[in-house]
Amino acid sequence: MIKINDDERRDFFRIDDDVYLDIESISEEEYKAAPDTLLNLHDSSFSLSADFATLNNNIHPVLNNIRQLHPDIAEFLSVLNDKIDSLNQLILYKDSDFDHRSVIKANISASGIQFKSSLTFRNQQTVKLELVLLPEKTGILIFGRVVNTNKDYVSVVFEFMRSEDQELMIKHNLNKQMSELREKNDNN
Repeated sequence: MIKINDDERRDFFRIDDDVYLDIESISEEEYKAAPDTLLNLHDSSFSLSADFATLNNNIHPVLNNIRQLHPDIAEFLSVLNDKIDSLNQLILYKDSDFDHRSVIKANISASGIQFKSSLTFRNQQTVKLELVLLPEKTGILIFGRVVNTNKDYVSVVFEFMRSEDQELMIKHNLNKQMSELREKNDNN
């Protein structure tokens, strides 16, 4: 689990993205318990998708080595991994409020998010966010504070999240940015 400090916030770039977001106000007591909550996510079906994504990142280099020596075995292992990922997504859908119709456009980095909202928040309000990155369908639990509210938009700074989840967000944002650059280059 990490606490993001102000110096680190400047190190993350922002992207516009479609994400699923469930946000709720929490008490200061719940907020202070965030580090313990994040340390005990091993029994959370929502965070299981992030755990699997982290494991997949560790598996890919090994699988690539196997693919070079034994392509058939690598293909078999890939299919098994896909089956496990499918089960993981089913668990995410069944055990959370994730709904494709609730996907929103947001400006996001590994240290914060800005999104359009009809809900009312106040500055410095403590919140818990369940964020699902798409298309990977990786669920990430984050605790943060509302730092800006204006006419339509809410800005939340992330203060507590697991370090492996932050790495997944960084990788997601890099992949999204690379994809957009490739698409832009292909269209020119």
